[in-house]
Amino acid sequence: MDNDFQQAWNKCVASIWKACLHFTQNTHDAEDLMQTTWVKSYVNWKKHQPTSLKKAYFSTIARNTWIDELRKKKLPIIPYEDYEKQIADSTSDILSQNLVHLLNQLVSKLTINQQIFFLLADVCKCSLKEIAQLTNVSIGAVKANLFRARQKVKDEVRKSLDFDSPIDEDQVLRIQLYTYALQNDDVQLLANLLTDNASVRALYAQRQHTPNTMESKMAA
Repeated sequence: MDNDFQQAWNKCVASIWKACLHFTQNTHDAEDLMQTTWVKSYVNWKKHQPTSLKKAYFSTIARNTWIDELRKKKLPIIPYEDYEKQIADSTSDILSQNLVHLLNQLVSKLTINQQIFFLLADVCKCSLKEIAQLTNVSIGAVKANLFRARQKVKDEVRKSLDFDSPIDEDQVLRIQLYTYALQNDDVQLLANLLTDNASVRALYAQRQHTPNTMESKMAA
């Protein structure tokens, strides 16, 4: 079934790119929007199984995603009359249980640095500066890791969606922590999974037994 999604995406990819470029008005933002659109489209499809995977489906998600981004930045929205259909698509779709399958692929294919930077940039929509501050890593290192992460998502993760990659126990716990962080908009927890000296098991146990303590630590 996942192959049906990828085939539909590949068939519409030229039109989706044109839509993303129209919305953003520059290739850099268009590439970011394209990546986020793929993630959100896949998760939404896994959740709702729409009968028609056509240009309008992908383009509407791209449009709504870009509108959300402009609202965050308080920038003017460029109208686009061709994409008027509305889909009940929001950040909550990204945070559904269907994301676990996608996270499984990310964890098995990307390094820990690449996982964190990809999630912070392309799911949580943090800026490069924000990611650098959260993780105590230089902007240059963030850019390099994010570039490699996006390449792996494009070249490896998408092609492996039909399969369940084997992962170890620590990776299972990491996925659960990622899911918790995304569901609670907790970018600091994501950053801590890269910078904290505590092991994944320790962080997981802390969340399981003392969630309030963890939230206080994240807010500190």
